[in-house]
Amino acid sequence: MHAILLYHGVEDGVRSARKMDEVDREYVLDRRRFEQHVEYLASTPAGSVRTVISFDDGDLSGYTIAAPLLERHDLRGEFFVVSQWIGTPGFMTADHLRELTQRGHGVHSHSRTHARLPALTSPEIERELKGSKEELETMLGRPVTQFSIPGGACDDRVIEIATRAGYAAVMNSVEGYNDENAAPFLLRRFTPRSYSDVSMLVGICEHPRRTAVRLALKRAALRTARGIMGEAGYGKLREALISRR
Repeated sequence: MHAILLYHGVEDGVRSARKMDEVDREYVLDRRRFEQHVEYLASTPAGSVRTVISFDDGDLSGYTIAAPLLERHDLRGEFFVVSQWIGTPGFMTADHLRELTQRGHGVHSHSRTHARLPALTSPEIERELKGSKEELETMLGRPVTQFSIPGGACDDRVIEIATRAGYAAVMNSVEGYNDENAAPFLLRRFTPRSYSDVSMLVGICEHPRRTAVRLALKRAALRTARGIMGEAGYGKLREALISRR
């Protein structure tokens, strides 16, 4: 069993040049908090759940802040980038990504434009997945075999097209552990928020049974809320709660 952690951005006193709303900012950690996470992950007790550190979007902070902090503790990250955002304000450049691979980090696909995939036609989904893969492979000069679903929005077509495109694994945004023996194609991830302290990681790494029970209860509560309010109502409530935090 292993756990994949999903980060997005890290700030060090200066806001990113990328455009972000309140929901986006929920996933940006300040440097000190992220450094505390890294320090814990580098010194987890024997017998703890193995973790993989991943980043979505391709935020510039992956190169300027996150990667150096990881390397300081002999850790590496897996960076899932939106191919059409490469080199735009607030995002890593092609040179940054090539250098990260040379330093032992992974670079993978997060689609071409970060579109909500279920809302697209099948040919459009294929362009998002296959096009990103081809663009990144040309840029990096190496195979790209993993894909992260934008916003976690997925349907059966996305999985089928990802398989046909040649991806070996697809990352979603559903919290949970992954069975290393089963080697599933669709992988779950835990997502630290701007307010998540090290206790979240302690629960994931050192108390997996307790965490699994908590997640089961959380999923049941979310299903109930969505059933009562509908997806649109639930989404508005979530945005309102985030904006007040």
